[in-house]
Amino acid sequence: MGLFAFLAIIFLVIVFNKFLLWWIKATLVAYYSVISYFFITIRNKIDRDYENLLPVPDAYWAKNSSWFNTMQSLLFFPMLIILLFVYYKWFTGVRSKQAEFWVILSCIPTVITILFFAFMFSFSYGYRP
Repeated sequence: MGLFAFLAIIFLVIVFNKFLLWWIKATLVAYYSVISYFFITIRNKIDRDYENLLPVPDAYWAKNSSWFNTMQSLLFFPMLIILLFVYYKWFTGVRSKQAEFWVILSCIPTVITILFFAFMFSFSYGYRP
């Protein structure tokens, strides 16, 4: 469920962004859709392979954590690049010092939101006891 909320936010940022061309938007939406599909499919396969094994073997946690770390990099790193690009374009497009201040100040809730989703994503999918 958290993955879909995260993807919804990414798609909103991509689709309603005036700084990105339409073909870049389409490529990014396709990229995130394919990455999400593979993440869910492979994670479900890992879960099925180790289903009904108690206690859960260390091999499961190793495989799950490795897969999660790969996917976290593929999901969050491009998003950070997109946000840096958007904020750069936004900052260079404003004309007054007050507007620059508000653009910089808006980075704080954005960073908090990204950190929240990274933590929740990590805790939900990649947690290893």
